[in-house]
Amino acid sequence: MIEPVSFEAEVRELHAFFGRWYSGAASRSEFSRLDVLAEAFLMIGPDGRTANVVEVRDMIRASYGLRSIDFMIKNVSVRLDAPIGTYEEWQTDSGVTTGRLSTAVMEPAPHQPNGLQWVHLHETWLPDARP
Repeated sequence: MIEPVSFEAEVRELHAFFGRWYSGAASRSEFSRLDVLAEAFLMIGPDGRTANVVEVRDMIRASYGLRSIDFMIKNVSVRLDAPIGTYEEWQTDSGVTTGRLSTAVMEPAPHQPNGLQWVHLHETWLPDARP
């Protein structure tokens, strides 16, 4: 069972890293924060496109310092009977705000910062919050 506090902390801390990385405020050595993505990680973006862990890491690495995105995480909810949780992810980039509902599957990983690693992420645009 995944503890709700650990799940929420992981979601918030990873998105805080994204904000620092995309703006260039993170040091390049912080890229290891993405070690929380399991080798079998799969992301399904809100546009329906899929990306494996290598593609996600490459995309993020290439975006260093290129954007200024404010992330806001809301309404985190964890299913206590499964390693699955949902959250709303709101992004403001160049004055445009978008929102997505994200479902994440994590598994225990004691060696990671919050004791979890990401296995699967599926994002869906929230109504009236698309680009």
